[in-house]
Amino acid sequence: MMDPDKNAQAEDSPAEKVVESKPEVEIVSTPAPKKGLVDRALPWVIVAIVFFLVGALLTWFVVYQPKAQELSAAQVEMTASAATAAENAANLQSTLDVANADLTVAKADLANAQATIEAQTTLLAKTELLKVIYKFQSDVNVARASLSKLDPASSRQALSFVAADLTELEKAGLDPDSLSGFKTKIEDAQANLETAPDKSLADLETIYSNLLLLINNLK
Repeated sequence: MMDPDKNAQAEDSPAEKVVESKPEVEIVSTPAPKKGLVDRALPWVIVAIVFFLVGALLTWFVVYQPKAQELSAAQVEMTASAATAAENAANLQSTLDVANADLTVAKADLANAQATIEAQTTLLAKTELLKVIYKFQSDVNVARASLSKLDPASSRQALSFVAADLTELEKAGLDPDSLSGFKTKIEDAQANLETAPDKSLADLETIYSNLLLLINNLK
């Protein structure tokens, strides 16, 4: 059974608040840890990088960009110069081709002209030679006619002309075999002119026949 005294005491005593005491917490300030070498150097590294980048940009805009523009302009100029040079080379080659063609034509014309000149020279020489031969033949005919008329003086003069004509033929460069026997016949005709005019006339006939043969061979 509950003790009445205790109950009464409990009732008579006011309820006391029980205050639970809490232990005081002492706040201790922890010192900030010291910065390491990397932490101290990092700002300077960042600053250095910034300055490097700024310097690189300045170098690019101040130095490299103008040089790049100059290089680009030089390349454009070189390209234009190369194109001009190629065009000039093509024009020069075309001019050279035309000149070579003209030279080929000129060479052909020159060859034709030389051939024509040679032909004309040969013809002229042949004409001059025939001129001397025809004179030779004419003088022989005069000598024959003089002998036929028994005119020794005129015959002697004509025979002197015939001898001179033979000398001209020899100087003309005619083949010596073509003139073989003419000189002997002329000398015989001169020797027999007064003593044996018939023999002189026969010699002149032989000379005339040989001249006709020579003329036919030259034509």
